[in-house]
Amino acid sequence: MYLAALGDFELLRTLFQKIAIPTAVFQEVVVAGARYPVSREVVTAQGKWIHVQSVKGGPELEGFRQAGLDPGESEALVLAQELNSEGLLLDDSDAVRIASGMSLNVIRTPGIFRLAKQRGLILTVAPKLDALRSAGFWLRDDHYRIILQSAGEL
Repeated sequence: MYLAALGDFELLRTLFQKIAIPTAVFQEVVVAGARYPVSREVVTAQGKWIHVQSVKGGPELEGFRQAGLDPGESEALVLAQELNSEGLLLDDSDAVRIASGMSLNVIRTPGIFRLAKQRGLILTVAPKLDALRSAGFWLRDDHYRIILQSAGEL
């Protein structure tokens, strides 16, 4: 959502070429979030480089929901496992903790900017992190510094 708000949504296509999202994420982002920029971006990309996929679910899905994750995060974890995904785009700290425990490769929004810099798509990460914070993204000061260090900006 923040990438669309900052005008950086296309970084996802450039970095990853193809992204699968579960049905619950589509419902949250496009249907419930129709007034946000990310809704328009996903609709435009749907069927091109963003593909909506149903998950098989089962007891694991229900377990994630009982652990307090919302339907989108729960389905994203299951879909990442079902597809044996290279990476999982995720920001919610509880979902990130669970995904890490499942040995899934989690990529958070600030990490997308670090990766974009590594691949020469942006020049600096710091202004992007500052814009994220200005848009309401919660980023601890120590994480801010770690990201900038890993991007060679500190």
